[in-house]
Amino acid sequence: MTRSAISFPFASNEHARLREVREVVDSERRGDPLLQDIAERAAEMFGTPAALISVVDADHQWFLGQTGIDLEMTPRDYSICSRAIMSDLPLILPDTLEHAEFSTHPAVLQAPNVRFYVGAPIVLRSGFRVGSVCALDVAPHEAPSGEKISALQNLAAEVVQYLEAQHQNRSGGQTANRKQIAGDAQQEFLNLIGHEFRTPLTVLLGNARLLRAGVKDELAIDPQKRADLSDRASSAVIASGEHLQRLIEHVMRFTDLQSGELMLTEETIQCRDLLDAVVSPISPMITASHRNVRTQCSDEIRTIKGDGEQLLVALSSLVTNAVTHGKGDIELFSTKGENRTLRIVCSDEGDGPSEEQVNRSDRPFAIYQDLKTRTTSGLGLGLPLARKITELHGGRLQRGRNETSSWVELVLPGWRCGLTA
Repeated sequence: MTRSAISFPFASNEHARLREVREVVDSERRGDPLLQDIAERAAEMFGTPAALISVVDADHQWFLGQTGIDLEMTPRDYSICSRAIMSDLPLILPDTLEHAEFSTHPAVLQAPNVRFYVGAPIVLRSGFRVGSVCALDVAPHEAPSGEKISALQNLAAEVVQYLEAQHQNRSGGQTANRKQIAGDAQQEFLNLIGHEFRTPLTVLLGNARLLRAGVKDELAIDPQKRADLSDRASSAVIASGEHLQRLIEHVMRFTDLQSGELMLTEETIQCRDLLDAVVSPISPMITASHRNVRTQCSDEIRTIKGDGEQLLVALSSLVTNAVTHGKGDIELFSTKGENRTLRIVCSDEGDGPSEEQVNRSDRPFAIYQDLKTRTTSGLGLGLPLARKITELHGGRLQRGRNETSSWVELVLPGWRCGLTA
């Protein structure tokens, strides 16, 4: 499956998570009587006709144990378990049609037409989530009790104990591979966070340099506009500093350093406020380069569901890249796309990134990359960082170009778009 077709979220540590899946989980253990028993107990516990012990791989999920469903695997975009592994907490869906994120999910609208789902993630000792123990039905259920949810988590813990014991037997107790996976995940995480911090810091420094140039009378703009530009740059320095402070607090609260994972905090954001927060700190730098920037939210879109701080970082990265590498006026706007997706687009009059550059942005963050070594023909920080954040939101990053402009856009699932009444 190509990334352009993906409709499920990716963990920020997905590269390392997949390595851990392949290191620890033995596909030869499918149908083991112990695992089959756990699946059957899950189905009995919730009174459902089916239950699964899933393993979520790169583009599909397969089953270590199952009852009531005769499938060896399914595409990952048909997998509700792909969403269940995004958190250590159980995913509880008494009625999928009543949940905005899942009411249009392929596994809900098509066979097996899941209406009830409850799943506990399988969290290895390393902190990586490899799959889930879940029960499902084609009819909705009442919300399960806390006792049943705890019992389901205990079943997932039994699977973890089994997998860890099997891996220890196969590896002879050697842990070097898993230590390497964990170390690589932590290093990539630290580089990701470093790039996130650099985004508001780059804007802050750019505005500080504008202020210094104004003091030294080095700004090549109309003298009558200098006072306004200096005032805006001062406000932008403060706004960027506050963004950096919020981002640090956000990262401290919503990260797992053990597995190198950055997690989202879901909230409802006013579309106009988000786009203004992106552009306002950068606009003095755009003005100083004798360019203009415009923002627009489609009349259909009032709110966006997602992690406000992370989306701010992603979009700021794209706009900053457009300032540095693009030309002409810049436009940042939101609109509806195909299949009711949400598009947030950054466009300018330059050539934009190539398809190859967008594809290369999928690579893990390299160690100790220095922003100063990036040339104007390079990726900058924008594409890899924006792509990672977009995939955390279950979307994709894509580019486009026509005769007059080029653009990079975040394409997010339609349920993240708040429509007008």
